[in-house]
Amino acid sequence: MQEELGKYIADLLYQHDRLNIPGLGSFELTHAPALVDQVQGQVSAPTKAVRFNENLVLDDGILIDYLQQQNGWTLSTTQEWLRTRVEGIKKSLAQKEIVEIPGVGRFFRNFEQQLQFVAESENFNIESFGLQPVRGQLVQRSRVEKIPASKPQASAPSTPVVKPAPAAGVRADQVAGGIAKWFQGNLTWLLGLSLAIIALAIYLMFLRPGPTVSDPVAEVPQERLNASPSKSTPPAQEDVAENDNTTTEKLPSAPSEEETNDLDTEAPTMAAEEHTAVIAVGLFGNPDNVQKLMQRLSEDGYAPVSRKEGGNSRIGVSVRFTTEAELQQVLQEVRKDYAENAFLLSRDGKSLR
Repeated sequence: MQEELGKYIADLLYQHDRLNIPGLGSFELTHAPALVDQVQGQVSAPTKAVRFNENLVLDDGILIDYLQQQNGWTLSTTQEWLRTRVEGIKKSLAQKEIVEIPGVGRFFRNFEQQLQFVAESENFNIESFGLQPVRGQLVQRSRVEKIPASKPQASAPSTPVVKPAPAAGVRADQVAGGIAKWFQGNLTWLLGLSLAIIALAIYLMFLRPGPTVSDPVAEVPQERLNASPSKSTPPAQEDVAENDNTTTEKLPSAPSEEETNDLDTEAPTMAAEEHTAVIAVGLFGNPDNVQKLMQRLSEDGYAPVSRKEGGNSRIGVSVRFTTEAELQQVLQEVRKDYAENAFLLSRDGKSLR
């Protein structure tokens, strides 16, 4: 059942560095440089290995389009065929079976029920595809210093005897001996200086009193005393567009999942010329990844929102804008900083999908 799916996935991995499988995850290629095996004396060509990311489950449309082109199917028939294969993989994994996709790799769940993927030794690098390892011999260079042999001098009664100059080793021993003698003569002074430095360091680190800083006291108006906090939305931060005099407003606070059961129904009060939109960032199955992305979006000044889609959570950002240029600028920023496949999910409360 998975032979056909594996063939389609392997064909696309030769053309793309990332391929999303809707509802399952995404396959990503990583570059590995040429490998030199010094033990066997072989050099292998550069490769591209495949790995699996179960958090990216959005449909990028690449696999659906390829299936339609290869088989001449309609969109609904293609989606149903792919959904049946993905459900079969999930069912087999739930039964603790090993699912093999020929030409790509194998899926299984470990003892902690975490999805694991083991890739096959297929090289998806087209530039080095088919190149076999070549044998090579490691070249080792050694440097041998040749010491010329000393020639004996003929002795003659009339030739005066010349004493050879002291060797370098003798001079080094004399210098080392002089340093050791100096330390012995000044040992008491050096010991006192060391103790003084240690005492000064202890004083500066632990005993010196620090500056007294009074706690700031905020002035609160009388009418706000004993009053409950306001539920109004805090002022939004504005980013000035580079090629426009208008500004795009990013909502800084994120509602909880109970308050955002539908990303397209709730919108803040705004002026007549303003509009709202929701930009979809990602679809995640792991709650920890959902929480991390929501916190990151909020810290970056966006207004993160989420909703349930089946067993996953759709994460997006709510944006208010006045012109189409402002909306497109925010969309490009989200694609650059978070996800290349981010898209408009709704506009003025109306779903675009």
